[in-house]
Amino acid sequence: MNLHLFIARRIGTEGSGRGRMGIISNRIGCISVAVSILIMILAVAIVAVFKSQIRSKATVFMGSVTLVAPGESPINELYPLSDSFSYKKAILDLEFVRGVDGVVYCSGMIKSEDDINGLYFKGVDSLYNLAFFENCLYEGELPDYSGRISNDVLISRRLASRLGCSIGDDLVTYFIKDDVKVRKFRICGLYDAQLEDLDMTLAIVDKRHAQRINGWNKNQVSSFEIAIDPGADIKEANAEIEEILYVNSTDEDDAMFTMPLTRILNNLFDWLALLDLNMLMVLLLMMVVAGFNMISAILIILFEKISMIGLLKALGMRNRNIRKIFLLKAGSIVGKGMIWGNIIGLLICFLQWKFKIIKLNPTNYFVSFVPIKLSFVDILLLNIISAVVIMLIISISTLFISRVSPDKTMRVN
Repeated sequence: MNLHLFIARRIGTEGSGRGRMGIISNRIGCISVAVSILIMILAVAIVAVFKSQIRSKATVFMGSVTLVAPGESPINELYPLSDSFSYKKAILDLEFVRGVDGVVYCSGMIKSEDDINGLYFKGVDSLYNLAFFENCLYEGELPDYSGRISNDVLISRRLASRLGCSIGDDLVTYFIKDDVKVRKFRICGLYDAQLEDLDMTLAIVDKRHAQRINGWNKNQVSSFEIAIDPGADIKEANAEIEEILYVNSTDEDDAMFTMPLTRILNNLFDWLALLDLNMLMVLLLMMVVAGFNMISAILIILFEKISMIGLLKALGMRNRNIRKIFLLKAGSIVGKGMIWGNIIGLLICFLQWKFKIIKLNPTNYFVSFVPIKLSFVDILLLNIISAVVIMLIISISTLFISRVSPDKTMRVN
């Protein structure tokens, strides 16, 4: 057996004679590494999918990139755009683009028995992708706008609760334009997207209704929502679409410019970007904490085995080789801690993914439970980087060995 490995295995064990503190420090070091790895696994498993879910919800409401009239927001009721333009096919030909949909917005007021609520009605047609609303449908059914003009409206569960209405009830809405227009819609379904601000202010109606309320014809829309692949970068997609617009637009096309969702919901996306920084800080902090706890553990072992270090030096062993012994011991402790940290961390992730044990307030966090998604590539990289960083930090403590003098440490028992 390798001499360095043999000695390293004997250090800090029950059968190695004196060294009770060394045994305790081993366990503390192992627990410290395990807890740090566990927290890092949870951070990596939660943050990425948390961001993905919130982004996917936001893009469904507004589109990842929107074509809007100059000086207007996507919720445009004043300056209609023609629903056809010359470079639409060029945008659809982009690899990351899934679709381009013209939508119509109109604002109205809903009066209940004891409350008045302002609401934006988003008019869509039968080709609009309602898959997201299908996934978060709380009650009722999705509206069908494929036939004759429909009075069905889809609103959020929270708004229905606030207004005291339910499936099948009439929703009397007042639209204040040049004159007051009154429309009666029938609530066909309730969705629960868990985006508080949007849930309370947005309803889905037949596009033809919204066009009539605004006084527009059937070929006019408020804005165009461009859906892109979930993994595509919104800012890069916006830049490519913007270039197509400038290069391919003609005098016959309406004047439009691009507006990425990151600008429309800038507060939300700034918060999501901050999560990346928070996760990075957590990872670095956990690695440093584990590393310095391990330094304490190794220093305790070094002080307990200072006589052994002097003896090994007296027998001719070099500082480099003695350091190797203690690094092997440290590696053993780190390895055990990482194994236990991975086992417990992955088990917690599985239980949360399967049973959704930890709940959240959707008003503050936009989801009702802590989401989990494991990437074994990410977990592997996390373990490798953590092991390297922790061992580099530990190697600092072994520099103490070069200062040990055999004539001062060796003694006769």
